[in-house]
Amino acid sequence: MRSVFLLQMKRLRRKPFLVTSFFVLTLFFVFFLGGNDLSGKLLVQAYPGENTSEEEAAGWIERLNESDAFLFELKEEEDVRSTIMRGERNMAVEIRSDDYRMLVAVDDQNYQLTESYIRQVFTEELRLSEVEAASGEENVREQVGNKLDSPVLTLETSTVSGRAESGIAYDQSLQALFGMTLYFSVFTMLFSLSTVAQQKRDGTWSRMLISPLRRWQMYLGHFAYCFLIGTVQILLVFLIFEYVLNFGVGVHVGVLFLIASCFTFAVGCLGLLLVGIVRSPQQLQAVIPVTATAMAMLGGAFWPVEIVTNDILTVLSRGMPIYYGMEALKGTALSGESLTDIAGLLTVLLLIGVVTAAAGIRLMERRS
Repeated sequence: MRSVFLLQMKRLRRKPFLVTSFFVLTLFFVFFLGGNDLSGKLLVQAYPGENTSEEEAAGWIERLNESDAFLFELKEEEDVRSTIMRGERNMAVEIRSDDYRMLVAVDDQNYQLTESYIRQVFTEELRLSEVEAASGEENVREQVGNKLDSPVLTLETSTVSGRAESGIAYDQSLQALFGMTLYFSVFTMLFSLSTVAQQKRDGTWSRMLISPLRRWQMYLGHFAYCFLIGTVQILLVFLIFEYVLNFGVGVHVGVLFLIASCFTFAVGCLGLLLVGIVRSPQQLQAVIPVTATAMAMLGGAFWPVEIVTNDILTVLSRGMPIYYGMEALKGTALSGESLTDIAGLLTVLLLIGVVTAAAGIRLMERRS
């Protein structure tokens, strides 16, 4: 086992481009999909509309910026439109005196969340204005605020699992960070196992089978290398954002290590299954991008899985390791869940790993 593991490490030192490229791509896509903002807020540009003064627009911007999830920035209309045309932003909002208009380039989940929030704010403000005009009182807003701060009745709903249900916990920057980190780590781990497919093709694997090296040592050596680079890549990305870029990941380092270990175990075992299925390195290189992207799309790495309404896709997502990795990370970061709360998710990851590893090794042994 040790000799196989050290051999893979030597190959990594000679050819580090693959691992390095996926690491750099992770950082790039987190910046890009995270809205180029590491404050944890979704940056939305706005501009005054027709017959709307700068003061009126600034008042609406101040009201909209009361949210912890969005950051609205008032700019000139020409600058905003040119930004949309260059593809630097996917949307913007035109602020009017008592209305708004959305300027949208891509109808994605960020637009849906932003438009819903803006509509809620405008609706509340216009209703308060109507009440003030009808009652003639000047302190209506203060009275409403006091009643909301100390309501007569409080209602708390929970799911069957006992979790408090307050809507979808969503943070664009964390979604991009967690999703892209897990997504590109899948590429790194699966491509690291392409050495096994190459050894099977050129006969090196068969010669190793008749050597004093035991079979389990061969499998464990390759798997240990795959597990190590995957775990290190995930932890390194999170630590860079936490301590270098001062971006609050919101997950303890120990919990991060445990989640990353369970996730890389499941993905590494899945890689053994793919190696057992394919017959050549070329087939593996073709299968890996399809598998990794499908897992990411179904598992919620690109967008929150909660927004998917198709029952078939929802069922399929439960079979993806990325789903359980994302749920564990988001649960601890956004909902403050403890290790006990995510133990079920980690157990499923381990179960997926055991099943796929057993199937993969059986296929490889049969073809050997």
